[in-house]
Amino acid sequence: MSERPVNVKDISAGVTVAALDRHTVSYVELSDEEKRWINFVFDSGLTHLRKVAPSIASEIERQRGLALNMAGVAKATFPVRKNYAFPSVPGSLGVAWLFPQGLKWVATPSADNPCYTSYTTNSWDIPVTAGTSAYLLGDGTNFYKTNRTTNQYTFILIFDGGVVEVGSTPSIEQFQLISEGKRDYGIYTVEPLTEIPIEKNVAIYQYPTPLGALFVSFDRGVMWGFKPRVSGTKTIKLLGLIFAEHDFLASLKWAT
Repeated sequence: MSERPVNVKDISAGVTVAALDRHTVSYVELSDEEKRWINFVFDSGLTHLRKVAPSIASEIERQRGLALNMAGVAKATFPVRKNYAFPSVPGSLGVAWLFPQGLKWVATPSADNPCYTSYTTNSWDIPVTAGTSAYLLGDGTNFYKTNRTTNQYTFILIFDGGVVEVGSTPSIEQFQLISEGKRDYGIYTVEPLTEIPIEKNVAIYQYPTPLGALFVSFDRGVMWGFKPRVSGTKTIKLLGLIFAEHDFLASLKWAT
């Protein structure tokens, strides 16, 4: 399939997308076989999500079209043209639900490994201090980018409504999302009833994402910060997919 430029709105599949300064992206149409694998992984996660958080699952399910289209954007973004498979094999691309080591693949981020974030290495935990900014992506100075190591390129899609806190009363009311090319956006706030669990008898809290789903690549940095009102360690999970060259997913990962 040939690569072509597309407007993000044209491939959003009815989902609000935080394009920031990236309104046009490169895109490659997937083959039917590739779509089958993306759908398989998407459905595998969705099946379990329905069991633990059906209301969140229904919001994620409507983003299937976006997931398929962003797989095409990821494929066009990577420097070498490869096809998706599941599980991935040498010379292919893989897809998986986003996991801690996919977001932060080294313990100490750097210019060569720009996975800057406030997350504790190898976990979804973020230590926070009341009144001090913390970051889902970036660190306040450095912007987050995905992996750009040869044969290990990655691309991340975080679903609209995909910021979920587990196991405690949520403590965030203010967020700010900017990129290297769009730094003038102010904060956004969430409605005050996020502290009420979205599922009965389950301590799961969902933060609204009014700017929409977010896609992140190796060539454009993103900063997503928040201001906590309490101190402690918060477990905040990002629901999304990671698209990657096989070598990134070739073996079990542990960031060191």
